[in-house]
Amino acid sequence: MINENHITVSKTARYYTLGTLNENTQQVWIVIHGFRQSAKSFLTEFEPLANSTTFFIAPEALNRFYTDKDGQQVGATWMTREDRLNEIKDYINYLDTLYANFNLSNFKGTITALGFSQGVPTVTRWLNVTQNKVHRLIVYAGEVAPELLPVKENSRLTETRNYFVCGNKDKFITAERLAMAKTAYKPLNFTEIFFEGKHEINADSLRSLVAEP
Repeated sequence: MINENHITVSKTARYYTLGTLNENTQQVWIVIHGFRQSAKSFLTEFEPLANSTTFFIAPEALNRFYTDKDGQQVGATWMTREDRLNEIKDYINYLDTLYANFNLSNFKGTITALGFSQGVPTVTRWLNVTQNKVHRLIVYAGEVAPELLPVKENSRLTETRNYFVCGNKDKFITAERLAMAKTAYKPLNFTEIFFEGKHEINADSLRSLVAEP
């Protein structure tokens, strides 16, 4: 008989940063990449927003794989359907550990968590259970984790200032899915930001949030 078993092991996780965290920092952004992406390439999308008072942290998902047939390009994924509950538990612990690594519980400025595409269910699952303070949630071209819907009154997602950002030509966020999302997400009081573009990070769509005190 074949039996499934599990053990907990330590694993080295990789993350990238943009900017400097010091006494002048007013904002910290934790940005969660999507499926098939790497943290480094994802973080380059935020370079136009870099300034002396904003610090970006881009954790990379714990599961990497080749994205091309020649084995030259590597991407990462936060989870698959295989052993998903343990993968969710692992990345929640990972994000909490990363938060603690920067001692953000003592940070006096604004902390923003952004998820892009597959990063949206990832970041919403984390925010729903973490005890760490986050002031703003940005759902970027993705969907809130389905098991968190309908949104409960005591959901921790109702404690953040919430933003929904999407390109008007995003092939994954169809008009039908957008209409459904607006209904499902109503308790989260999203401020909507739309831009001219596809399924991508558009730095200009975030400029007002970087400038926001």
